Amino acid sequence: MGTFYLTEPYCFVRKESERLKIYKDRTLLKEIRVHDFARMFIHESSTLTTDALHLLAEKGVDIVYFSGNRMIGRFVGPENKNVRLRIAQVEAHLSEEKSLYIARHIVLAKLKNTRTSLLRFARRRQLALEPEIDYLKQSMKQCLSATDLDQLRGIEGMAAKKYFNAFPTLIGKSGFSFSGRSRRPARDPINSLLNYGYALLRAEITGALQAAGLDPYIGFLHRERYGRESLSLDLMEEFRSVLVDNLVIKTVNQGTFKIKDFHQNDGEPRLKDYARKRFLQSYDSRRRDEVFHELLKRRMSYREVLHRQAILLAKYIKGETEEYYPFLAK
Repeated sequence: MGTFYLTEPYCFVRKESERLKIYKDRTLLKEIRVHDFARMFIHESSTLTTDALHLLAEKGVDIVYFSGNRMIGRFVGPENKNVRLRIAQVEAHLSEEKSLYIARHIVLAKLKNTRTSLLRFARRRQLALEPEIDYLKQSMKQCLSATDLDQLRGIEGMAAKKYFNAFPTLIGKSGFSFSGRSRRPARDPINSLLNYGYALLRAEITGALQAAGLDPYIGFLHRERYGRESLSLDLMEEFRSVLVDNLVIKTVNQGTFKIKDFHQNDGEPRLKDYARKRFLQSYDSRRRDEVFHELLKRRMSYREVLHRQAILLAKYIKGETEEYYPFLAK
């Protein structure tokens, strides 16, 4: 089951039997079967009828509203009723020992996956990335001796800064510039693409966590903050480089996006509507790519891996497994 992207603004969506019909200016644009999708990403200006919302909720389809490159809201059906898991999650969150254990495994996976990506780029494109690769290796060793979450976050933050120092080399002669990671506002088109990719990834991981019975707002590496899906941000760390960063690097180097595909909006570069559709297609294709899962010993799509990792985390929190096994790219 995939994700349906409705990027066209000012659409009207209504239910007909087990299908949804999408109209614009009274013209039928598309008709889809609800059971083909696990979630829908919808332009903020589009409208769904109450019957359409009821059908999507009944079938367990998440609805995620986007404004440009940002997620602005979600509509979900009945939540998972596993109260014991929620209690165990809160207890683990309040335990410094368990929080540090989970957070350390997540950061180690992030650093290893990032290092694996850089090793691939260095080998395939003959890039001089030894300083960044060596730094990430040393950071992994430091994580093992971190005694608290603040220290762990400091190690992760410095490693991320070192990693992004390599981005100008990775994007090469694509015509884009990159002067460091920036979130809001994005200072350049590369950061804009990264922000958009992370928003898509965050929305999907939030849905995976909820399906596994976990509360996406109660994290371990990222602590509680009003309105922040801290656990979603935690689990994202394992996938940022392999799913989003690599996709951005690949698409700009292949010429999928040009400077002309961006416009200034509220002081930051944003993808134009036609280019945003192109990015969504690239992202959707990437998440369908298959990868070998070391723990489960089989190949599966990244989309399935996201859900499996949420389940593995839930099993550890419930005490059904002795360890949490993060996703490690090969």
